[in-house]
Amino acid sequence: MKRGLLPVLLGCMVVGGAAAQAPRAPLYEEAKCASPETALDGIVFKAFAKAGVRPMYCTDAVFLRRAYLDVIGTLPTADEARAFLSDTSLNKRRALVERLLERDEFADYWAMKWSDLLRVKAEFPVNLWPNAAQAYHRWLRASIRDNKPYDRFARELLTSNGSNFRVGPVNFYRAIQDRSPEGIATAVALTFMGCRAENWPSNTLAGMSVFFSQVNYKPTREWKEEIVFWDPDKAAAGAPQVGVLPDRTRIALTPGRDPREVFADWLITPKNEWFTANIVNRIWSWLLGRGIIHEPDDMRADN
Repeated sequence: MKRGLLPVLLGCMVVGGAAAQAPRAPLYEEAKCASPETALDGIVFKAFAKAGVRPMYCTDAVFLRRAYLDVIGTLPTADEARAFLSDTSLNKRRALVERLLERDEFADYWAMKWSDLLRVKAEFPVNLWPNAAQAYHRWLRASIRDNKPYDRFARELLTSNGSNFRVGPVNFYRAIQDRSPEGIATAVALTFMGCRAENWPSNTLAGMSVFFSQVNYKPTREWKEEIVFWDPDKAAAGAPQVGVLPDRTRIALTPGRDPREVFADWLITPKNEWFTANIVNRIWSWLLGRGIIHEPDDMRADN
């Protein structure tokens, strides 16, 4: 989850600033013979050309400030700033980003961002018990720290089973206020597809909710502990046996397999633009303040 967008996006960010009374060095430098270095750069440069915009590089001082704030949420120390500004190596910006991605503050800062999205909180209206919120946050932070691939991260979250005190990702299901299959499907669509499922046709939401119709909860003897688990007995009790994916593919549920796995495997396939476009748009909004599609949780053809 560290690599990919962050180094590329940080390389092309600029910040405006009001002029002070005392003369200051320019914040931007004209890009001479600028050329794209990555596929994303190529897309940006084409947009520049189409709009008649001349690419400009931000100065080292501007880049330093933005990199620190965007990657670890804090400003550089005076010593760090002096070291970077005096460095004459050509790849110092890329090297800086790599160093920031390895710092503990990166995992702390981005776990905080994801905690907002995944409802990691021990207060109203989520009301996760503190032990559960801590387990959830530990798993989330460790996933970011260990550079867990995003597809694996999503699948792990959606297919988890176990104690809310000991298996952090099961708290995704406990943090949802509406634990009905439709409520879970709505939360999954919002989180991983950027879609507001309540605006879908009712049969689309109903078809997707089938994949979450066998999620169950049971208490233990430990105070406030709860087990989240796949309960195949729900199928025998009359739960629907045919799920319909958001792309309208109908899938008969197989006895002996958790239907959440079926949905998760469809969700994380590289060809699923809902999944890939959503995370790109969401990270873009976190870094630049506004997504390519705004709002980032309202991705639809007419937005």
